[in-house]
Amino acid sequence: MASQTVELVREKNIVVEKKYHLSYDEFAKDHLFANYPVVIGDACEAWAAKEKFTPQFFKERYSDREVIIAGKPYNFGDYIEWMLTGDEENPAPYPCTLQVERDYPELLPDVLPRLKYAQPDRIQSKLLPNRLLSGANTLEIFFGSPGAQFPYVHYDYMSLHAYITQLYGYKEFTVIPPDQTAYVYPKPDNTWVSEVNDIWNPDLEKYPLFAKATPVKFVVGPGETLFIPCGWWHTARSLTPTISVALDCLNASNWKNFMQEVDTNMSQRRPVLAKAVQTYLSVLGGVLGTFER
Repeated sequence: MASQTVELVREKNIVVEKKYHLSYDEFAKDHLFANYPVVIGDACEAWAAKEKFTPQFFKERYSDREVIIAGKPYNFGDYIEWMLTGDEENPAPYPCTLQVERDYPELLPDVLPRLKYAQPDRIQSKLLPNRLLSGANTLEIFFGSPGAQFPYVHYDYMSLHAYITQLYGYKEFTVIPPDQTAYVYPKPDNTWVSEVNDIWNPDLEKYPLFAKATPVKFVVGPGETLFIPCGWWHTARSLTPTISVALDCLNASNWKNFMQEVDTNMSQRRPVLAKAVQTYLSVLGGVLGTFER
């Protein structure tokens, strides 16, 4: 079946589209290796979570659990009530996240089969030491209320690709391309996080270069998956009560970016080891690439 395309937004030379019946080869060519975002309208069709993951489901099953948001504990049942009744003036704290593989492994079958667009994934390779991922969370469920805003603009840690599947409600995303990194003022100690907190009302006296940035805003709805490639700055805001699944991915398309992140994290502390790790990752990339082909 031929793919179908809907243009969601166009800002200057940046166009974000929504595509249906997208073949993997087309995705790889136009988005994965082109490092260009897209909304896929039907990627999660086979997931049980598509119908199952509702506020009622989580409230009935996990009301007694504790969730930590910005270092503060909340009863999950109470949080879901707040999520459903919150508004722009009084949004529930955000982001509320569940780590699926670590804390809720019984939910893993509901988000399988793995999205075909997020394969192959080197994060799962036994040849890649987990510590090189520096604690990156690679499979999470996000909950939000109307008006809930992600607290900062960022690209995904360790230059991983992000696949955000909206399962309940509507969320507004804003993306900024990697070639505008200088305009978003990366933090010196966390270069994947921007110093500009409010991109719609920025302090241009403090951050004058941000005036050159091109934030691109669009909405993702239930059953749709947003692919945010490595290095693309982004943030999100819930327009309604929302439930999303975020999945990170590492493969040949972002391997060099990942290697650079590993080197940045290690080179100042352990320069000799950092050089050895770069050699190992370079060889490993070739080996994994051969298997993947």
